[in-house]
Amino acid sequence: MIIIGAKGKINVEDVLKRLKKLNCKFAQIVNADYVCGKEHLIVAYELAKRAFKNRRNICKNIEMEFLVYASAKKQIKDALAVMGAKDRGNYAFVFDGMRKKDALKFVKDLGLKIDDKVIEPTIEKIKKFVNEKELKTIDKSFYFDLIFEKMAMMETLK
Repeated sequence: MIIIGAKGKINVEDVLKRLKKLNCKFAQIVNADYVCGKEHLIVAYELAKRAFKNRRNICKNIEMEFLVYASAKKQIKDALAVMGAKDRGNYAFVFDGMRKKDALKFVKDLGLKIDDKVIEPTIEKIKKFVNEKELKTIDKSFYFDLIFEKMAMMETLK
């Protein structure tokens, strides 16, 4: 799995069409302002694959199921509002079954600046998923584990 952070301006609809045409298992773009590290996206992808394997998916395609898990929202429209890429901003691209150099070329060809810092976890990002009360219940060293707990809880909400 390849995860690339980038920033700039794109036409999201055009990029989504181009992603669908790629010759790989999986390709998706998300709003990096909500990404709490590469592991966040890896776990979301694994959960989405498992949902399809066990026929517990709520979406018709794995790309959307991935967004649902990554957002930790049970409604597709809410997942899109949170994790859906915007025409300007920070992006995280996720590829499975593609060579890294080809993935990097794809992102660069969009005119974006590669910047993996946009996908690094921050306390501001985690606060978009959990409230202060939840943060006070655990040690600071476990803050980012809360996002994985939220995504895992999606399994029980289906």
